[in-house]
Amino acid sequence: MTTITTEPKSAPRKRLPRLRRALSREALFSSLIVLLGVAAVTLSGDLYWRQLLLIACLYLIAANGLNLLRAQAEQMSFGQGAVMGVAAYVTALATSVWNLPGAVAVLLGLLGGMLAGLLMALPALRVQGYYLGFVTMAAALALPHIYFLLKDQTKAVTGVNVPPSWIHDAVFGNVTWLTLGVVLCAIGSIYLVALVRSSRFGRRLKIAGVSPEAAATLGLRPGTLRLEAFAVSSLCASVAGVLYIGLIQYIAPGSFTLTLSILLFFIVIIGGPGTIAGPLAGVVLLYLVPDGLLSSLLDYRLLVYGLIAFIVMFFIPDGIVGGVRRLIRRMRPHVANSGVISLEPVIEGMPRVEVSASERPDRLLRVEGVTKSFGKVQALSGATLEIGTGTLHAIVGPNGSGKTTLLNAISGLIRPDSGTIEFAGRDVTRESATNRARAGLARTFQTPRVIPEFSVWENIDCGRTPEAHAPIADSLREVRAQWDTISASTLPHGQRRFLEVLRVLNQSPKLLALDEPAAGLSRSERQEFVRLLRIVIESTGATVLMVEHDLDLVWSAADVISVVDGGRVIAHGTPSELRHSPEIAHLFTGVTHVEG
Repeated sequence: MTTITTEPKSAPRKRLPRLRRALSREALFSSLIVLLGVAAVTLSGDLYWRQLLLIACLYLIAANGLNLLRAQAEQMSFGQGAVMGVAAYVTALATSVWNLPGAVAVLLGLLGGMLAGLLMALPALRVQGYYLGFVTMAAALALPHIYFLLKDQTKAVTGVNVPPSWIHDAVFGNVTWLTLGVVLCAIGSIYLVALVRSSRFGRRLKIAGVSPEAAATLGLRPGTLRLEAFAVSSLCASVAGVLYIGLIQYIAPGSFTLTLSILLFFIVIIGGPGTIAGPLAGVVLLYLVPDGLLSSLLDYRLLVYGLIAFIVMFFIPDGIVGGVRRLIRRMRPHVANSGVISLEPVIEGMPRVEVSASERPDRLLRVEGVTKSFGKVQALSGATLEIGTGTLHAIVGPNGSGKTTLLNAISGLIRPDSGTIEFAGRDVTRESATNRARAGLARTFQTPRVIPEFSVWENIDCGRTPEAHAPIADSLREVRAQWDTISASTLPHGQRRFLEVLRVLNQSPKLLALDEPAAGLSRSERQEFVRLLRIVIESTGATVLMVEHDLDLVWSAADVISVVDGGRVIAHGTPSELRHSPEIAHLFTGVTHVEG
């Protein structure tokens, strides 16, 4: 067969992500609230309220970083106030005790805060959820005591006074350089949240938080992404800590206790995690109202926080802004695009680039004697399998036979106890799922790992590397505008399977491993789906490995079938060889196909 080549396309230029319209409006609204609020009290000359609003802006900066960490990366942290405190303490010491220039002090404060944040992030590589929250809470609880233990270096007994500098000079009227800087940083943090949420980086954070296994099979490193999320969050807290020193001009161990970290966490949760305006609403309700309007209740601050948190979370579980959004949607129903996607335009738009047989290696994957036990359960007991290049290879067997466990071992989600796995000519037995995905081994799951908050196109795009050019990418660009308006939450189960398959195809895989891809598909969807797989195989030379219970689909679509039972491959051959084999017929007694 003759190979048809196409001209290589130049890689697209990297551009800043475009803010989604809804996020842009919300960010603009929040920024105007901050700007007008500070401007009003500054021009009025009320020093108390100006100081109160500027401190509220600092809390907003730190809370926006925590909002990204909590809602986008799905990470729990009660240590944001501690990071803010480290940045403030280092800046104060560098300015007043070490007598360093202001710019150097600011830089050291930012670095100190980020280092503290990353140290608290290290447990995120091993633990998740509230376990991670307790670790960060312990750090926030211990930090003031550490300041006292190092009292000779931190001046913990007397505190550190910071003399005024040029940042307190007036720019015009009552507006100082410090006021201008605080407002600009607060607005910048609002747009940072909107920018991350609109970017591929933000989508990767989300899928790594929701499903680390899916992220790994897309070639992403969930642990690295979690650390990056903590770095961004720590940067926001560090900026707030550095500005705090310029604003308050004094710091002591009692300035940054666990109470501040709890306040910042409640600001995000009560305001509305995952929203742009949520932290602003939380700051107003939990800081400005108690400290400005109900100052007599300051001694009962934690009680007030807890009471407000209980009321909001009981009646408005998605926060104030989330609740307002839901109310608006009810009052003004929005007709969304139909939650149906068709593979037809993608299939028609795919380039027909034939790959000659001489360019395909005979064997793409070899599994030799793989065993895996879970306690006393032997899931795999010497499984051996070979898969040729450019074929549709199906794995069938009764429930509990070890099919999915074998697929997990091949894709790197579990490490076998013994045996070897070779992929594309190299031993990948001990390699991670991320490395295997980057080598061209893609994977889908029994339950589609789809992010409901994303559009269809955002789900497809979140795992694609910018440097890779998949043959399917051009055809996906044709439907991007339409699919970007369809929320993935509106898709039925079968359509979510289409979405997940398109997402991994967007990575130009050599081997596409599918776990029960036909479950939930109608007859027409199954035909459309098989047609897509055939075109992918013919156009790219990729191999499809499919674990499937729909025997009618397997017999009609597969080139080769392997039968698994008791954790071993007991039969192997073409559909015509195995369909009426008496040796395996008993495994499928009573198995029928239900028409969709």
